[in-house]
Amino acid sequence: MNLTEDRFTRLLRALIVVAMLALVFCVAAYLVPAISRSQAYTGDKIHTAYRNPERVQYHPVETMMEEVGYEPVEMDVVENVEIPRPLRYFHDFDELEEWLKNIPALDTAPDADGKKNDKRVKPFDCDDYAMKLQEKALNDGYIMSFEVIHPVEYNAIFKQKRIPTDAIHAINLVIIGNEIYYVEPQTREIVFVAYLD
Repeated sequence: MNLTEDRFTRLLRALIVVAMLALVFCVAAYLVPAISRSQAYTGDKIHTAYRNPERVQYHPVETMMEEVGYEPVEMDVVENVEIPRPLRYFHDFDELEEWLKNIPALDTAPDADGKKNDKRVKPFDCDDYAMKLQEKALNDGYIMSFEVIHPVEYNAIFKQKRIPTDAIHAINLVIIGNEIYYVEPQTREIVFVAYLD
């Protein structure tokens, strides 16, 4: 009898599960039409879509968006951008000499009022000349160095100007091929110094 009761209990459970599934399907069939009808809000109107198993119908609302158009705008160039020249050494001595002849005098003027930060501006001296000449060379695309030289060496190789033995002096240096030259920025005198190799 135990075996029959066991079978009967299993059968009863299976019937209860089938009955519950049938109940769930009936409830779902009742609720599907209510769930299928949905409403969506866009802009200031409501769209309603009705759904049935065979066909879905949408009733669109007119669009409220305006088309945005873009027109090209012409703009003036505010600032010209200078493209730096590639830097190079002077090709030969003649090119260096010609360049030095053709550059204008270096600007040695102090500020308009002759003062800077409520102090008198110091006079334009050798380092200012050497830096100005180096800046001019760089702007023209040439490599030129700033060099500090001892007065003994300076007085031994330069002819146009003499400096006191207790001071140092600023000049410029250029390399042409395998040769090194000093340039006196104040007088534009060029002197050969040495070979690289």
